[in-house]
Amino acid sequence: MSTQEDRSHERRFFRANVDFPVTVIVPGHELILSGHALDLSRGGMRVSTNTDLPPGQPIMLRFVLPSNERELLVRAKIVLSFYDNASKTYAHGVAFTQYTTHDHDQIANFVTNVESRPQE
Repeated sequence: MSTQEDRSHERRFFRANVDFPVTVIVPGHELILSGHALDLSRGGMRVSTNTDLPPGQPIMLRFVLPSNERELLVRAKIVLSFYDNASKTYAHGVAFTQYTTHDHDQIANFVTNVESRPQE
């Protein structure tokens, strides 16, 4: 049995390992980056790009979930950013800040389906 103190290091949401393209838009800077989603949760995602973005930077994310056809557009902000030597890209921890109820439901359903799959 774990206590609240034992779980203090755990994330708030389950993170599903994913692999799909993401467009990162930096409003006000006329900057559009190609990125790649590495993991996804109900509250955010980890995205890799070839460009460093500072923590706190507001962004828009445009992506299509695997096994889905509808494009999602989500407002977010960079929470952390670091250079990943192994992949030679920047990894960005991103927190979702605004999305439609429909987009939220699609993300939540996708993550729940991954979480409930039997472990291999």
